[in-house]
Amino acid sequence: MDTVLVPYDGSTLARGALEFACEKFTDGELIVLYVVDTSISLEPETYVGVKLGEIYERREAEGREHLDEAAEIAGEYGRSITTVLDHGEPSKVILKQVTEHDADHVVMGSHSQGTIERFFLGSVSERVVERAPTSVSVIRE
Repeated sequence: MDTVLVPYDGSTLARGALEFACEKFTDGELIVLYVVDTSISLEPETYVGVKLGEIYERREAEGREHLDEAAEIAGEYGRSITTVLDHGEPSKVILKQVTEHDADHVVMGSHSQGTIERFFLGSVSERVVERAPTSVSVIRE
């Protein structure tokens, strides 16, 4: 493996995916991606009365914090990482980054959703598995 892309959102499952990548892909370059979800549907009650630009600024700040955390985790494994912060719909951005970085593999966490949520919203990991031009490891609890 030359290049491994790890989408990272700071969740327990994302941390597990990063740890898995650090342990299993010891010779590859690790690219850790945080996606600023540009859909307002994400926690709209949190943003009532806030301007759209401020929402994205908050999400970007959260993303930078998560990427700093990811660098610390990788450091615990003696690994360095390349970090990327990008904007858009998460599954589309992940697939775009796979292509842009010519990634050989994707390692990502699977977020548990209820049946109804999955039916209406789908799963980012499911979309990536279905559409990725490379192999994908999905880390579960």
